Amino acid sequence: MSIKVILDADVIADFYKDNRTGIFRVTFELFKKLSNNDVIETSYAHLSLCNNETSTKELNVFFTDNSIKIKDANSRNRRKFLPFRKEKLFRYLYNKIGVYNYKNIHFEEAFKEADVFHSFYYPINNEIRKYTNLKKVVTVHDLIPILFPDLHFTSSLIENIIASIGKDGYAICVSENTKKDLLNYAPHLNPEKVFVNLLAASKLLFYVCQNEEKFNSIKKKYNLPEKYFLSVGTLEPRKNVDFVIRTFLKVIKENDIDDLGLVLVGAKGWDYDKIFDEYNNAEELKDKIIITGRVPDEDLASLYSHAHSFYYMSFYEGFGLPPLEAMQCGVATVTSNTSSLPEVVGDAGIMLDPKDEIGLSQTMLSLYLNESLKEEYAKKGLERSKLFSWEKSVNELVTIYQKISNS
Repeated sequence: MSIKVILDADVIADFYKDNRTGIFRVTFELFKKLSNNDVIETSYAHLSLCNNETSTKELNVFFTDNSIKIKDANSRNRRKFLPFRKEKLFRYLYNKIGVYNYKNIHFEEAFKEADVFHSFYYPINNEIRKYTNLKKVVTVHDLIPILFPDLHFTSSLIENIIASIGKDGYAICVSENTKKDLLNYAPHLNPEKVFVNLLAASKLLFYVCQNEEKFNSIKKKYNLPEKYFLSVGTLEPRKNVDFVIRTFLKVIKENDIDDLGLVLVGAKGWDYDKIFDEYNNAEELKDKIIITGRVPDEDLASLYSHAHSFYYMSFYEGFGLPPLEAMQCGVATVTSNTSSLPEVVGDAGIMLDPKDEIGLSQTMLSLYLNESLKEEYAKKGLERSKLFSWEKSVNELVTIYQKISNS
């Protein structure tokens, strides 16, 4: 008899329209693979912990459009009648008493018959707690806001996620390092109820793309130079992008390099001013730095594949998808030696202390001057990336569900 698993779709509902974050990407890939897995029977819940205005009807269309075969375990619809819903005072009063534009209708049977409820990010919803038959599972991506409050604007959500696990719940961490962090922070959790499920990068989105016609179009679109170093990630203090900019400028200035640019791909995040200060201070070399902002998924493979080399000097990561994406696109990869990044990169990339300016300068110059060294790490990275796949992640996740269900 197959295990019945209800997947929490709140991450997809909250981000699929206009802000497809890394956590959205992970959840989306897992939904695709889990919904087609023969060992388990899946449905999805959309209870909207944040009371956002997305209906299950909209989600059903999204899932159908993306060939995800999954049924809803509850219904979430816009209220047909809510007096003065657009008036500011009434909106405030409605929020105060917990009445929102959208309401949830529970399909009691679906929740009563299921074995496991899995939230991919948000705290376990209180609505779920009354179903004592459900084993509650939450994915913990990282504890960065708690460990480094100066690198993040709030830790309350992560604290709530961990608190929601409770004594009887289960956690799935995206790396061994995140598991270690979680158990250090919450020693009351039973280590046997904390699992590790490594992530992957989509083979459809991230691959060696040598299509020159496509790249010429992308080069024109983003005004890219012929040769460029690449960095991908949200522009925020934790990613240490200002350090990469500063070191890059030092290298090209001291070595009189004129045919190299630095391309920064990613949306503006929290407290990004330092990064733009570094950019503005570049003065006459400012044209060597290209900031693209967020780019569409379909442009990423070409951007990665045509980069000279890739740099990801983040202070701390829960997993670290961009280095894996870069390696999968056949690019020589340089990362920090902190947190989970060694689990991802192994010996297939060059790993440095995220504050080692001399080490990063030497690495940038060596890769620029030594084509065979660059190719060596490109091949190593490509080989290393084959160890990760969403099929492997999902098979391991199903095994975890079985262990949880039988516990």
